[in-house]
Order: sequence, then C-alpha cells, then structure tokens
Amino acid sequence: MEELNNIVIFACAAFAAGIWLAGVYSWHIPLLTIIALLLLIIALWRANTNCRHSFWPVIGLFFVAGMIYYSQDTTVRAGDISHYAGQTVSIEGVVDTVPEITGVDEYTKQVRYVVQVEKVKPEQEGIAVRASGKVRLSAQYKDKKIKPAAYGERIVVYGKVLELHGYNNPGQIDMTVALKRQNIMARMSAQGQAIKVISVSNTYSWRVALAGWQDGIVKALQKVMPVNDAAILTAVLFGGYEGINKNVIDDFATTGLIHILSVSGAHIALVAGLIRWFGSRLRLGSLATISIAALTIILYAVMSGLTPPVIRSAIMGLISLMAVILGRENYAPAALAITALGMLVYQPLLLYDISFQLSFGATAGLVFLYQRTVDYLARFPAWIAGPLAVTLSAQLGVLPLIAWYFNNFPVISFAANIIILPVVELVIILGLAGVIIYTIVPAVGNIIFVISSLLIGLVMMLTALLASVPYSSMYIPSVGITGSAAYYFVLAWVYGWRPLHMPGPGQLVEKWPRACSFTVFLFIGIFLAITWYPRPLTVHFIDVGQGDATLVITPRGKGVLVDTGGSFGSSNFDIGERVVAPYLKHYGVTAVDYLILTHGHQDHAGGAAGVAGDIRINKVMLAREEHSPAVQALLRTKPAIAVIPAYTGQSFQLDGVVFRLEQAVGDSETSRRGANGNEVSSVIRVSYGQHSFLITGDLEAQGEAMLLAKGVPPCTVLKVGHHGAKTSTTVPFLQTISPKFAVISVGYGNRFGHPHSDTIKRLAEMNTLVYRTDKQGAIVFKSDGKNIEVNTYIK
Repeated sequence: MEELNNIVIFACAAFAAGIWLAGVYSWHIPLLTIIALLLLIIALWRANTNCRHSFWPVIGLFFVAGMIYYSQDTTVRAGDISHYAGQTVSIEGVVDTVPEITGVDEYTKQVRYVVQVEKVKPEQEGIAVRASGKVRLSAQYKDKKIKPAAYGERIVVYGKVLELHGYNNPGQIDMTVALKRQNIMARMSAQGQAIKVISVSNTYSWRVALAGWQDGIVKALQKVMPVNDAAILTAVLFGGYEGINKNVIDDFATTGLIHILSVSGAHIALVAGLIRWFGSRLRLGSLATISIAALTIILYAVMSGLTPPVIRSAIMGLISLMAVILGRENYAPAALAITALGMLVYQPLLLYDISFQLSFGATAGLVFLYQRTVDYLARFPAWIAGPLAVTLSAQLGVLPLIAWYFNNFPVISFAANIIILPVVELVIILGLAGVIIYTIVPAVGNIIFVISSLLIGLVMMLTALLASVPYSSMYIPSVGITGSAAYYFVLAWVYGWRPLHMPGPGQLVEKWPRACSFTVFLFIGIFLAITWYPRPLTVHFIDVGQGDATLVITPRGKGVLVDTGGSFGSSNFDIGERVVAPYLKHYGVTAVDYLILTHGHQDHAGGAAGVAGDIRINKVMLAREEHSPAVQALLRTKPAIAVIPAYTGQSFQLDGVVFRLEQAVGDSETSRRGANGNEVSSVIRVSYGQHSFLITGDLEAQGEAMLLAKGVPPCTVLKVGHHGAKTSTTVPFLQTISPKFAVISVGYGNRFGHPHSDTIKRLAEMNTLVYRTDKQGAIVFKSDGKNIEVNTYIK
C-alpha cells in the first residue's frame, strides 16, 4: 500500500514539475517526444528484469509527459481568434454561457457574454473565414427596447479584437491564464446595437433553467432577510461575493473563513458527512448511505453551477467515498494524487490556478499531516485538539501559497474554526435544506431562511469581534520557489519523512544539544545580518494599467510610493486595494514612509484610499490644488495621516536616498502662467549615488518648459510624462535631461492611443532604452549607487 502511494505521488509530482518547467523555458516537442520514447524503452527493459528497477525511468517519463502536455496545450491553433488581436472585425458565433447582466444606472445595463467564435470577417476583407476559440464580450445597452442575446443564440458583433491582458506583477493572480483555461482567447467591447441576433435557440438548456432557478432562490432570500444576509447565504450556496459588504469580506478574510463564501471541498465534505451520519442513525447500511451521499454530492455540484472549483471538490469527495466503499481509506494519498494527475492531464494550465493550488495543498495537508498533528496535540482536550489539528494541518499545507498570494496569515483562524465554523456549518445545512424545501413548500422554506438569517447575523457579529482582536492576522513574506521547497522539506522532515536514515529533530537535539543550539543561533545571526546589511535601492514601476504608481524601496527597506493608479468610469475594481497594496506586501513593504501624489487625477490618486486602508502611511505629500474626489477619499480613510503641502525645492532623505520636488503644483510661477490640469503635475527626482530617477506624473510640454526654465539636471531614468502622450516628452526636454532609460506606464489597448508614435520616435532618436508596463509588466531598477540594472516581469 505504501509503495503504491509513493509511485502515484511521485508520478503526479513529476508531471506537475514538467508542466512548471515547460512554462519557464520553451522546448521543442519533437525533442521531448524522442526523450519520452527513450525513457519508455529504458523502463520496459528494466521492468523485464525487475519491476522496481523501472521506477525512476517511469517517473522521468511522467516528467517529460508533463512538458509535452503543457507545450501542446499552450500552442495557439492557426484559426484562433487571438490572431486577429488589434484588428476591427465582424465575428459570428454562439453565446456559450448564460450572460451576466448588471445595472449601471436607471437606463443602462452592462452585459457580459462568452461567445464561441465560428467565423471572422476582417474589416479590410470581404470574405468571412472560419475561426475558433472564445471571446469575452462586454456590451452596454442604453436602449431598453434592445433585448440582450440569450444563451445558445447565434450572434454577429462588430468591433475591435483585443488580447487578454491583466496586471502583470509578481504575486498577482493571473486572470489571463484563468480565462485561457476556459478557451477564452480574446476580448471585445461593443454597444448593444452592434450585436445582432441572427438565429434564436429553441432547444432546452439546463444552464438557462439552472440560472433561472438560482435567480428565483436569490429573490426569495432577499424578500425575507436583509440584503447582506441574503448575499452571504447566496455565496455559501452558489459561490461568489456579489452584494456582500466589503467590511464583512475583510472580516472573513482576517479570521481565515473566506473559503466558506464559495462552494469548496469543505462544503462537499460537510454534505457527505451529514448524509453518512443520517445513514448510520437510520441504519441504512454502508453501501446505501454512501450511494445517497454520492448522489447528493452530484446534485449539489449541479445546483452550484458546475464551476471548475466545484467540479474538483465533487470529484475529490466522490473518490473519498469510493475509498470508503472499498475499505481503502489508507489509499487517500494515492487517491488525491490520482485526482490531481487526472485534472492536470485534462487541463495542464490548472497548475497555475490559485483555487487548484489552495484546495489540493490544504487537502494534502489534511491527508499527510492530520494524524501526526493530533498526536502532537494529545495534551489538549479532544474537542479542541480535533478542530485545531484540522486547521493547523490545512494551513501548514498551503503556507507558502498564502505567503505568495496574500502575505497574510490569519492567526485568529484557530479560534474562529472552533467558535464560528460550527455555526457556519449549521447555516450551510439549513440553507441547503431551505432551498430544497422552498422548491416544494415555499412557506416552510421561508421560515428556514429566516432562521438562517439570524444565524448569519451571529456569524457576522462573532467574525467582526475576532477580526478586531489585536494581531489577529500576521504578515508573512513571500519566499519564492526555493524557499517553498526548503519549507516543504523541513515540514516533511519534522512530520516523519526520514530519507537516507536521517535523524529526526528530537534525535538531533538529544544527541547533539550544543551543536543544535549553535546552529539555531547561527541562523538567527545570519537572518539579523541580512536584515541589517543594506541592499540596493530598488525603484518599481508597477503595472496599474492606464495610470501611474512608482514604489521606491531604500537600502534599509523603507518605502516611498509616488502615485497609486486608479480605475476609470463606473468600475468598482479598486486598483489600490487589489493591485498596489498586494504588490507592496509582496516586496515586504508593510508601511509607507511617504505617499506622494503628483496631482489628484483619478489615474494617479484613485487607488490611494485603497492602499491606505491596507498599508500604514506615515506622511502624505499633496499638491496644492483643490482636492479631487480621489484625494478626499484618501483623507476620509485615514483622517489622522500627516499631510504635507508640496512646494518646489522640498526634499527629504531616507537611507542615503534623496527625494526632491523639482516642481510642485500651486507654485506662483505656474499660477502666473495660467497652467492647469496636467501642466501643473508635480515632478519628483529620486537620487542615489551616481544615478537619479525623474518622475514627471502627467507633465506636458508647457510644464516641461517651466521645468527647463528653472534649470533641471540630467537623469538616468525618466518616467515619461502623461503615459507617452504626443504633447509630452519634447525634444528640448529630452536633450536637457538626456535619460539612458525611459519608462512608460500605460494601459494595454487604451482608448487614448498612448504612447504616441511621435513620442517613441523622439526617445529612439535620443538612443534611450524604452520600457513599457503594457508590454513588460512591472519594471524594476536596482542600483548600488554606481551600477544600475533593470528587470521586467514579462521577459
């Protein structure tokens, strides 16, 4: 049994490692195929003498197979719609999912479609050609008379095809890969009148019926309970955070219960456990009970919409039930590995899915660590040791992932799982029972919904109470691939993995107590030395789309943030909270010494409030202008923040790095010349040793002329003004500052046409190396004061 577990686990790990390596380096499939054939021949030859001798060739075969699978899966087919990116076309296809409809205002609604493309007709050509892939189509309907297309209908839409593009920063969840896993290869935007339905689907669709049923349940919940309670119960039953108060989501995240707000393995396990309990009480027999539990899991997965995370959780639940039927609970590690391997064979890109990583990491923690953790906690009462072991095992299994994606460990989760989780589980059970009963007897279902609402109120109260406890969550730094490998090696060693007869931690301390003590102090000394020893200055130009955000980290780790990006229009996506703050945490910046806003425009200051809500800010330097809505939101978020008006010539120094305002909004000179808008954007110079960075905000030609009149010295790196607009970065300005590098912070496919070709041409004529966030993602400069180097997220 143990040998079978080892074979399957190693095979799964090798396949996953092959996928990862193929994602890092490009490989030729013919070469990989030859290597796979050689490994197969070696495995068969060695198996002929002794099956055990073929172990490593077989594992190597799985490794190469993972590389081949990834390489083939990411190869874009010749007729794929993504090949038309940047072109204006007419596409013909079928609406592939139930459209998502949201109200923008009283008259306008936003509709999101996923369209399976069948034909494409480029604007310059008169013939439509066959095409493949799916398009994510966003459309606005301002005319109530125009009815959105429905699932299954064939439509024609005219518009510009755009590549999928997210925020390309380290630690960021890659939404582009997430869409490509669904075969969505491009995106489009259109007005409702540009979409024409050419054939109506009259066939029955279970997806449409399910969406209608879910909508009816949601409306029933909203009639008998507060809106926020209804949103929470909807999330628990069907997944998604829509309609839930942001503070409630933050409290759930702080207490480590955020996974409860989406259908996951915990929900499936709860349902299966409840059915098995009822079966034992009613003496239905093992086979009958497990069969009912399996059927219930399938129905629950269908009811929740069969989203990929739900499918994964359901498959894991069904395999666990199968192990129980066969009396092979000890094969749980192999069952988990087979499930993961099967899913990766079906979709190699799942390896990069955060939900896949967290669900399998947590489950692996439970499978491999739970029993030993219970033994370690034997001194505690059973009612505490059990839930505590579950939480600790799952958290240990995913700690490097939590560090990479969130940089936050919910310490209070141990208490939350003992105090709150039982109430949440009761809410899930009552909610599911209420949904089933409401479908048959609405009046009784409504009573159950009201009881669920009261329990949800209790859960929110307890969650808010625990979240407010000091140090309820703890910052943890990202450790990367090498650190993660070291972590899992040590974890396995502590929990009993002893390769090559390696002694355990207890044996080491018992045999060599002085050497162990010396080693511990040596590691502490090395850690303190690394922390104390000054590092290079790093200047990060963060990818925030069509906006600016620059992070400066001094040699001793102090942070200065210049601008914060910001979303346009009616989008409720908070760049500061969702992009900039996670980026800061990823690089160990838990407090910002200075936040400098070049001016109050949305694309420079819109994320400030979101950053301030998550990161401590000591001082803010603001332009002397009327406060924009973005700046007002910042001051409301942190009213006690020290606000410093910006003046030309102001400077401060941190760890030998000099920050100086070369030009500030509100100067008498700018007022006298009548400059306004972007012309009066503040300009900041960051100097360290022989190199300097000139950050110009949205400065245009007139502002550059004013700067030249004052006398501006050369710089090493120029943050190009106004995202590379034609009216910025003039020839006299470039000739004076003579930058070696230029960075353009700009959004992919933006409607402004930035950066302008004239600006790129002027930079090229100056032999300036140009980097762009829309093409290379986050751009990081490192300097020790003498040398300078640059790294980009996208190579």
